[in-house]
Amino acid sequence: MAGLNKSLKAGTVVFRAGDKADGMYLVRKGELAVYFEQGGKEVMLAKIPEGGMVGEMALFDRMPRSASVKASSDAEITLISLDDFGKLMKQIPKWFVGLMSTLSARLRTTNDRLKEIEAAAKSSAQGTPTQVSEKRFNTTLRQIHLMELVWHRDGTKEGKDWMVQRKIVEDELVGVFGENSAKLNLLIDLLVKEGVFAAKADSYKNATLSLTNRGSLKQFGAFLMTFAKNNPKLSVVPEQLMNILRIVMTLATKAPYDQFTVTTEEIMEAAEATTPASAKAGSTAIGTENAGEWKAFVEQFTTFGESIKPIKTSTKTGLGLRVLKAELPTLVKNLNVMNKLAELKLS
Repeated sequence: MAGLNKSLKAGTVVFRAGDKADGMYLVRKGELAVYFEQGGKEVMLAKIPEGGMVGEMALFDRMPRSASVKASSDAEITLISLDDFGKLMKQIPKWFVGLMSTLSARLRTTNDRLKEIEAAAKSSAQGTPTQVSEKRFNTTLRQIHLMELVWHRDGTKEGKDWMVQRKIVEDELVGVFGENSAKLNLLIDLLVKEGVFAAKADSYKNATLSLTNRGSLKQFGAFLMTFAKNNPKLSVVPEQLMNILRIVMTLATKAPYDQFTVTTEEIMEAAEATTPASAKAGSTAIGTENAGEWKAFVEQFTTFGESIKPIKTSTKTGLGLRVLKAELPTLVKNLNVMNKLAELKLS
């Protein structure tokens, strides 16, 4: 197919995000870089080597450019214009055109998601109103958003897992975004230990970080933001509340339904039964005779989300907890991570 040849010096911009599409570019020599600009920085999305192509989405949907492209080295490119491609399309089956249009739409959605992630990282760094009013999670939230960005851009599917080399994550967050290396590695180690993602080795024995679901990082970040917003005075979850959650987790194994209710009295009885006599001596734990204190702690779960909520009961204390069995383990895991973030002074 005939096309218009162009020679580019390193750094020459081919097109910018939002520009009207003029066609697709083939890289004959050199290399192009695909990126978007956010907060005065360039966030690299991909490198297009010799023999590659860029801008092909516009051939099918005619939408404005979703990202920017420039020459990362001296390069030679060929423009295949929309008109030239339109002539070729007449010879292509309609089902294939429809397939490519669908793929183009998915690529644009991915680009939009990358921009959202980077925007979230920027706003968490600045403490904007869209993030938590408390600043204690700003650093962690920013790093989580940036890790999510790297996962979407560089993650590869191996079996059921999305994997990315740990070195890539560290290099990007430290070298490009200026994150603190020591705190970043503490955060990664903590998230691995707590099962937010797993540490594995790829087929080349490189240390990698693995996610079964790339959305799990986003979900954990959303939890931190929501919890801090709903509990502005709670920097850590007191051990008494964590103990109650562990008791409820144990009781949940016997519950026949996904949603169940446990009374304050049942929690007290379970605590009494599972606490060794030796541990009770000199302990600061609440005794079963202090029903009022137990009730006060149960009431604090009002702001812990929908997975566990205080509810009125017909028992003596008049209070219990409505529990969503399937969601409780995730809540407990997230709260454990949050408490350790505070302990390690990472937030």
